[in-house]
Amino acid sequence: MQNIDELHVTGTGTVQEQFIKYLYETPQYKNVETKEGTSNKMSDESLIEYAVTQFN
Repeated sequence: MQNIDELHVTGTGTVQEQFIKYLYETPQYKNVETKEGTSNKMSDESLIEYAVTQFN
């Protein structure tokens, strides 16, 4: 990932937190705005629908 300003992270709560912390500690991504998504398991179709609503 290069030249990103915003990142939406979805997954289990622990994974989300660890990944966002990793990004914050990485100089390249320190100023990236992160948003957390649902931690509920979704079907592929539901995930696509969720992503579309987040980025429209």
